[in-house]
Amino acid sequence: MKKLYVVPLAAAALVLAACSSEKPGSASPAPPASSSASSAAPTSGADTASIDPCSLVGVTDLASYGTFKPPTSENAGGARLCTLNKEAATASESLSIGVGVRDTQGLDTVSDAGNGKTTGNVNGRKAVLAPRPPAGCLMALELGTSARVDVLVAADETEKACGIAEKVADIVEPKLPKG
Repeated sequence: MKKLYVVPLAAAALVLAACSSEKPGSASPAPPASSSASSAAPTSGADTASIDPCSLVGVTDLASYGTFKPPTSENAGGARLCTLNKEAATASESLSIGVGVRDTQGLDTVSDAGNGKTTGNVNGRKAVLAPRPPAGCLMALELGTSARVDVLVAADETEKACGIAEKVADIVEPKLPKG
């Protein structure tokens, strides 16, 4: 089996791009991220330093996407990051999913990578979806005014990556502190 190194590099690029400053662009209309009828979850005052990003998503949560290697942890681009890479024989089958905790960066710091960004919510929690062309997507979930959790996906195309990011955010959000 041929080893693929492109996806982890793409995931690292997504992490670094996610913390850059705001860039000009126009938001394109898109449906909001998954939502429920529940009221908005309180998100201020949470102690984010105790959140382990690898506790928010695991290989069993991602089984519908294939077999994943064990998660890797690192600090990158201002976030504590947990990355899961799919075992893939070809580049078109590759998939990398990262969950990053940003203790000092809120939703207002999510950068526009040129395809706009869409605000919405996930299970009542404020969120921002930001495509990362050519093949990535970021879904940021609010933890407070100055903290967030990022779900980063690198796939073979941006639209696919954003669809997966929305589904993974639905897995991650219930595990986040509510207050």
